[in-house]
Amino acid sequence: MYLGFDLGTTNVKAVVMDDRRRVVATGSAPVDRFLTPDGGIEQDIEQIWDATCDVVRQIGRQLDTGAIRSVGVSSQGGALQLLDAQQQPMGRVISWLDGRGRPFDQKIMRELGGDFFASHIGCHSSTMTIGQLLRLRAELPEVVAAADSIGFVGDVMVGRLCGRRAHDPTSLAIGMLYNPWLGRADPELLVRLQIREDQLAALLPATTPAGGLTEEASRRTGLRRGIPVSPAIHDQYAVSLGAGAVHEGDVTFGAGTAWVLLAIGTRLKPPVTPNAFVCPHPVSGLYGQMLSMRNGGAAIQWMLGILGRGAASTDAVDRWLAESPPGSQGLCFWPLLAASAGTDGDEALGACQPGGRIAGITLSHGPSHLLRAVVEGLACELARHLTLLVEAGIPVRRLTMCGRAAASRQTPQIIADVTGQPVVCIEAFDTSALGAAVVAQALVEKDADLAQLADQCPSITATFHPGPDRDGYQRLLERYLQPFAAEHGRTVPFDTPERQTIPHSPP
Repeated sequence: MYLGFDLGTTNVKAVVMDDRRRVVATGSAPVDRFLTPDGGIEQDIEQIWDATCDVVRQIGRQLDTGAIRSVGVSSQGGALQLLDAQQQPMGRVISWLDGRGRPFDQKIMRELGGDFFASHIGCHSSTMTIGQLLRLRAELPEVVAAADSIGFVGDVMVGRLCGRRAHDPTSLAIGMLYNPWLGRADPELLVRLQIREDQLAALLPATTPAGGLTEEASRRTGLRRGIPVSPAIHDQYAVSLGAGAVHEGDVTFGAGTAWVLLAIGTRLKPPVTPNAFVCPHPVSGLYGQMLSMRNGGAAIQWMLGILGRGAASTDAVDRWLAESPPGSQGLCFWPLLAASAGTDGDEALGACQPGGRIAGITLSHGPSHLLRAVVEGLACELARHLTLLVEAGIPVRRLTMCGRAAASRQTPQIIADVTGQPVVCIEAFDTSALGAAVVAQALVEKDADLAQLADQCPSITATFHPGPDRDGYQRLLERYLQPFAAEHGRTVPFDTPERQTIPHSPP
């Protein structure tokens, strides 16, 4: 049996997978986020460690943990933790949600420009770790000077488990320090941030053990001492493993508060949008482009709240969506509620549509029309992002949907009809933890291929294919894309054979 952790922002979760790829035990424990007086968002690494140990003890009440052969770790990305010479925390974790570093990111962006970051870290923007380190050097120079190590939640937890902090390229990449063309932390950026490479965690392939479980970790968790522990990998890449989306043309998207896409290709390409992250995939020979739509489930909850249905179940939302005809009786909704011009670096989101907009509304429209228009608008925005991928030469052949909305019977069909692509739905306790369990299996089955293990893993609950409403939705998509085309030039529908490449060459 194989244990996988998901060190999330709100919960630590774990699953145990057996040799038949069945989930045989699960555990979950909440972790807090603390708001600081100056607007920061922080977490407590000791609470995260306690939660990590707690979920294993929960699993121990369901099965014999002595049968667990290895441990895989996936983690939230970019959650910064300074450590002293004894590897103890110097203050709290600075969450990836913390915005206090934004002025410092904006300053260094003005100095160096987006092309510098695109060619050095695979993202056109400075964000998260970079701004926070610059802020800490300005506001708490004595603390940064005394820090022995620069860590992230994932590698710190791996260190607690096996005595050696370690993570893979996906973790360092979302930490904004990894140069995907050099295959290491970017030397020039480290100099600018006054960081030595040996202050970072060991950088290892996902399937190379970071070490064996320590006696202390065995005592705290009940796991056998010495079993191999993986380096930490970024949770979105773990999701692709847990969902079996590990082939060129696969695009996974988590239908959470913000829909996040991870597109898989066989060539390392520059980031396709200003806020995309690129790096090698844990599966050898594959590369990922990770894009956040910045909008998603939050837009649906926003509309449900307006309609007085904020606590609606997935089944209830499906019933209301079914009450409206496809096309929402002429409505077109641009659900760019989380976008704001000039703050996120994405011109297509900011300059074109500063905020959401609805067109075509009349007195004949009711709640179900409005709700369906939001979902259809999100599907159109997803299609726009897929267009950007294809224009950059990254194929799109299949969508894999994870998260709460994957249990819907209406939303995936709308997405399939709008995008023209099949949508595979994965319902699992936690797909990221499941992907970490796949990595754990690869640690002990040395001859196994990680992609093959991932292929055997997912529990596909349903597949939705484009249906008879496809033609009508194609017209809606063309209407949706018109404002973007007017601002930024022609947009090629992503299911045509036309291709474009973005004008950037990596070093």
